[in-house]
Amino acid sequence: MESFNLGLFACLWVIAFVLTRIGLMRMFVLAGKAPYLAWIPILSWWHWIKIVGRPNWYMLGMVIPGLNILFSFNITLDILRAFGKTKFWEQLLGTVLSFVYFPLLAFDKKINYLGQAGTKEWREKNIKPSGWAREWGDAILFAAYVAGGMRALYFDLYQIPTPSMESNLMVGDYLVVSRVNVGMRIPMTPITLPIVSPKEIAGVKAYADFLELPYMRLPGWYTIKNNDVIVFNWPADGEQFPIDKKDNYVKRCVAIPGDTYEMRNGQIYVNNKILPVVGRTQKRYLALMKELVTEDFLYENNLGDFHLPSEKDAQNYIEAAKKRGITIQPYLFYTWPENFERLKKHPAVLSIFEETTSIDSDKPIFPDTNATLFLRHRWDVNNYGPVYLPKRGETIKLTKENWDFLKLAINKYEEQEIEYSNGQFIDIKSGSVLTSYTFKMGYYWMIGDNRYNSLDSRYWGYVPENHIIGKPLFTFFSKKKVISIDPETFLPVMGHGGPVYDSKGWLKGIRYDRIFKWID
Repeated sequence: MESFNLGLFACLWVIAFVLTRIGLMRMFVLAGKAPYLAWIPILSWWHWIKIVGRPNWYMLGMVIPGLNILFSFNITLDILRAFGKTKFWEQLLGTVLSFVYFPLLAFDKKINYLGQAGTKEWREKNIKPSGWAREWGDAILFAAYVAGGMRALYFDLYQIPTPSMESNLMVGDYLVVSRVNVGMRIPMTPITLPIVSPKEIAGVKAYADFLELPYMRLPGWYTIKNNDVIVFNWPADGEQFPIDKKDNYVKRCVAIPGDTYEMRNGQIYVNNKILPVVGRTQKRYLALMKELVTEDFLYENNLGDFHLPSEKDAQNYIEAAKKRGITIQPYLFYTWPENFERLKKHPAVLSIFEETTSIDSDKPIFPDTNATLFLRHRWDVNNYGPVYLPKRGETIKLTKENWDFLKLAINKYEEQEIEYSNGQFIDIKSGSVLTSYTFKMGYYWMIGDNRYNSLDSRYWGYVPENHIIGKPLFTFFSKKKVISIDPETFLPVMGHGGPVYDSKGWLKGIRYDRIFKWID
């Protein structure tokens, strides 16, 4: 993915670099080094390592992305100690906000060079044993700096919470997500609780929203392609959350900027060509069960999410069975054809067959057909489009036919105020009449592999590039989970965001064949 606001990022980086080096120059002078050495990128690290007494191989760690976060924390802590800054608040500011604290040290007349604080001998001689509170504080600071920095800049960990990508990605899979190959997105809310990086804890914001940075992305070496699995911030999450604090979703990117997407009878077409299916695609099956479904049944038969048919349909099936003297309970299962063949032979299953009627026909799809001004289409989750996805820098003529699709991108994601009135498009900010619009960002179309059970772009629209987090690389662990079933109602237990999943034992529930599995 191409960079975005790279010039702004470079300006901010230069400001932070200059402020940090003002203080570092003073410390270099007190340690007997030439002041200009503090200003030379990379070379200054070598002399910094010498001042604190770390071994020469530390330089290798400073130039390896990812590892440099760990090594930079250590030498920053060392140089603070080497100049007598051993209090917790001093080390907190010095490591996390170096560009604020280091300039202050340039004007601190009391600091003196105390020796090579990175050596074991110096620490044993000068660092007094700490109490439990300080030890915990130091450990938390280390974890926040290193793990938080790694997660914010290079790699993230993501757990699959819903079955929308089954069976290629299963509920309980833990993914390693690369932020850098598609282009590292600079954190928009830099003041946040690191490591877990939630948006709320017990209903309280876990970040400070008084400082929000604009969208900036460094250049990546990989361009997102059709059928790539992508992790992104859910655009339809609450308006009260900053972009990088919205819920994380993982879907398959079926169309990229500049593509025309369409679905015909469940088959995806991109630019009027069939898009190949990756892996296995689940279908929805109606099962007439002789007994109520249990967690053990789901576990033993490798089943994930399930629903009940509509009340009317369920009653029709039950009444028809009663006339034959049979008691049944109908369920909708989501699985792949091979598993369907096995379920047909299960003693608890009276009958099972593919169910193709859309259970989401009562839900508005994008753009909301109940609210659009000009479109009166009859699209559904199996027949959708065509939809064109704008590219960054592309100028598109505005028409009443395409406005329902484009206004979300223009007015919400690109923060314009354009209105259609009396056959004209009016820029509210300037009062001028527009005939076309040039897009600032590219837009992507995301769909779950489990297409009958996925909340995706068909419902809430395209994903702007500033919501893209990264590309999952592999599954590093997988724990088998099944939906929790209420023992009284025998229905799925629902929580925030969907069904609640429970694990069926620790050793029994590990999917060993998915550990370190590359993602297709």
